[in-house]
Amino acid sequence: MLKHLRNLVILGLLALLPGLPTSAPAAVPPGGAGPDVLIEPEHLAACFAFKTPERSFVRKHNTARRARGLGPLKMDIHLGKVARYHTREMTRRNSLYHTSSRQLSYRVTRWSTLGENVGVGGTVGSLFKAFMNSPAHRANILYSKFNHIGVGTLRKYGRLWVTVIFEARNNPGTRLC
Repeated sequence: MLKHLRNLVILGLLALLPGLPTSAPAAVPPGGAGPDVLIEPEHLAACFAFKTPERSFVRKHNTARRARGLGPLKMDIHLGKVARYHTREMTRRNSLYHTSSRQLSYRVTRWSTLGENVGVGGTVGSLFKAFMNSPAHRANILYSKFNHIGVGTLRKYGRLWVTVIFEARNNPGTRLC
């Protein structure tokens, strides 16, 4: 397990930047899951559970990556479960913090390199802008080896909470069921 922990990348700082411009999240595109979602047949029904803010984060991540010649990130149901779990934990405690390396490596069962961004703010747009203005968050978003993403959002206490988990391996899996 220790050899895997050296590959664990958890970057990011608090994304509490006041005064950033706001924007409304985009609507879910018609026609189902779309090409930005990795879905195993046994999880097909769960693909429609992705919330609009989660899809909006993925679109913003992929727009930034495409602008720099990087491949897109695909939404992964397993990473999404882990991200949502952590977001619920943060809102229960009303505290912004990263998943510990030990917890993250336990929750994601098959991985080679992981990254995590967490934030709380007003909108998808303001949070993404804060991520891109932070060198550590930006490094995760633009890391060329990452090809999968899980996003968990929750609006609570009048703010949007988010956990974004990145992974470089196909089908990372989870112990959360």
